[in-house]
Amino acid sequence: MNFNRISLKTKAKRILRNNWGWAILVTIILTLVTPTAAISYVSNQARNLINTDMNTQIVQNDQDIDTGIDNQIDLYRYRPDIILKRYKEEVDTMVRSVIPWYMGSTWALFIMALMISFFVAFALKVFVLNPIHVGCMKWYLRNRTESKPKMRAVVETFGKGYIRIVAIMFLRDLFTFLWTLLLIVPGIIKSYEYKMIPYLLAENPELTVSEIFGMTKKIMDGNKMDTFVLDLSFLPWILLSAMTCGILSVVYVAPYIALTNTELYVCLCQGKDQYEMSN
Repeated sequence: MNFNRISLKTKAKRILRNNWGWAILVTIILTLVTPTAAISYVSNQARNLINTDMNTQIVQNDQDIDTGIDNQIDLYRYRPDIILKRYKEEVDTMVRSVIPWYMGSTWALFIMALMISFFVAFALKVFVLNPIHVGCMKWYLRNRTESKPKMRAVVETFGKGYIRIVAIMFLRDLFTFLWTLLLIVPGIIKSYEYKMIPYLLAENPELTVSEIFGMTKKIMDGNKMDTFVLDLSFLPWILLSAMTCGILSVVYVAPYIALTNTELYVCLCQGKDQYEMSN
């Protein structure tokens, strides 16, 4: 093993105590810019669209029932298939009044809206969230040596080297996705191989694509399994966080894990012996 888990965690806890509040804030930002956030955005948009449609139909049905004559309910009229057909016709009519060239169906419109949402989420992740992700790594690295690192480090990646950061992070995500298509395990292995790319970009935004991928491969060579075990060691903390509805994760566990990963990067770059001496 090229690193000591206890040593990494001890150093991370010490750094967290020194700048606890700002570490929490940066970790919250980091959590919001992960791929899960983009996926959640698209899912929420689709779910909201469906829920809005259903709620609109339910309200309309309730109004129709309330205005029934002598409380006589036409059961045929309220059959689900009849309701769906009527609703589809109403929506198609409304859409055609706004978009004269629209010739599709309600489901075609839904798919179109979903595709637009995916495109917006994709663009947001590539051009905004990924650079902020690298900026968070830059702040973590500065937090190791500076007592009060400036929060502007999180957005400094939008300056010099922005295009290179966007391109390399996009390639990292793309390669990980393509390897995942082969089966889940190759994707997991590659995700660990590419784990240090954000840190490398944070320190060296001028490096080329081949240099970044070559360096992260070299750093993680022989360390992927040990890093996986390091991640597993946080499982009790993650379970405990779930029991507190995520509160513990926000105020302690997530910053603790993020700072430990930063220490892992520094240790693997410096070498175990030099890292231990510096502590």
